[in-house]
Amino acid sequence: MQALTADEDFLTQRISGRVEQVFSRAVNLFIPHTQQLLTLLSEGCDNAPNSCRLALTQCDTLFRPGEQVQFSDSGIAVGEDKWIDTSACQRWLAPKWALTAEQFQQIPWQRWSEVIHQQLRENETLFLYRGDNVFYQEIARVLQKRRQALYQALLQNNNVENAVAQCIGLGIGLTPSADDYLVGLGIILFIRGHPAEKYREAFLSALHRARNNTTLLSAVTLDAAFQQRYRESLGRCIADIITEPNLVTLQNITVIKNIGSSSGCDMLYGMADACALSHWSGGNYVNQDSC
Repeated sequence: MQALTADEDFLTQRISGRVEQVFSRAVNLFIPHTQQLLTLLSEGCDNAPNSCRLALTQCDTLFRPGEQVQFSDSGIAVGEDKWIDTSACQRWLAPKWALTAEQFQQIPWQRWSEVIHQQLRENETLFLYRGDNVFYQEIARVLQKRRQALYQALLQNNNVENAVAQCIGLGIGLTPSADDYLVGLGIILFIRGHPAEKYREAFLSALHRARNNTTLLSAVTLDAAFQQRYRESLGRCIADIITEPNLVTLQNITVIKNIGSSSGCDMLYGMADACALSHWSGGNYVNQDSC
């Protein structure tokens, strides 16, 4: 089995672990020594941190939870019958985006926020749930309450860390709704040169405090996103916002919508709020490099 692309962190692993979870297009590998999750992806998936794309279309017919995994210089042994050849694997390098004061002011942040919101329909994300399930109704109510508290904390520069910690782990699934929302929020607010970049440490401190409230996969994803490491499709949308700010296209937004069952929509909800916050903070922009 051939490895196609992988990020540097994945390719430098020389350690053992086990298959933790198997899905149709992804396999999570647990590394006990570092308490880390790495991911094998089918070829149709986009690149992502701590991940490796393989030359296969389905994962759940080959891999089984509990199989032992051993990384080496030339590949990865999985169980007793599988070998992943990494010798010709290409390294995926995610672009590092940055904003100047002039670029920040030229982006129509409010328009981007409105367009993203318009793509999200009721019940595509728990934040907008309008169905009859009482359990989901209550989760949606609490999600909105804590989202509004975080939004105000960021606007007022007041108790941001606590507001973030209150969100972590809220929702259902391997990556709870509020966590995916925080991913979307962070990938925009923490672009280098963004005036809200100063809140990165508060978000990371909140994650450290509340890490046990969520899943390992979600904690790893949050940590990466807060440090500007995220999947390729999200990066393409960020590129659109920075390099073609007045050409609001839906192609990459639609791709993000299709991430997971609702994760992509939760991320987009966070991105929309981040754009709205960027609009409100525009008049107070300070280029941190000039301080």
